[in-house]
Amino acid sequence: MPTDLPLQRADDARAVELAREVLLDPGRVHALAQELHCGSTTRERSAARASARLARERPELLQPIVRRLTRVANAVEDREIKEALADALPRLELGSGEAGRLAFVFESWLEDGDPELQRTAMDAMVALVPQRPRLARRIRSVIEARAALGSPTAARYGMTLLERLKEF
Repeated sequence: MPTDLPLQRADDARAVELAREVLLDPGRVHALAQELHCGSTTRERSAARASARLARERPELLQPIVRRLTRVANAVEDREIKEALADALPRLELGSGEAGRLAFVFESWLEDGDPELQRTAMDAMVALVPQRPRLARRIRSVIEARAALGSPTAARYGMTLLERLKEF
């Protein structure tokens, strides 16, 4: 599973509130989805963090908006939103097409110069494999290539991820 994000940020009571609203009334998940692309980075980050929180606690509540979450992950530029969605999406029940699209989205994040985002993307790719083992070969190949090109720290991290893929 992806690394848990520090979702209890002091400035993000809105994420807690959004998640609570959906937990109390699952129909509110569509309002959460609207917050993901409302034009306010702060509100969008809160919605993404709420999505990650819900994915941990009650992933089935996010199923109606999986496609929307995937589209946001594909289009978003904000690192914090990407991190939250990388935490949330692999926890959801994905069809083979959705999992494959997400693998490509996460792979595209590897082109970002931010090593932390690259690590997050590789974690998310590996987290997709238990649900869709057919992705293992492709993801293994991507991680092997990244580990070979990266710093010694990146290589060690890549080896750790490859260990997690051995059973697939």
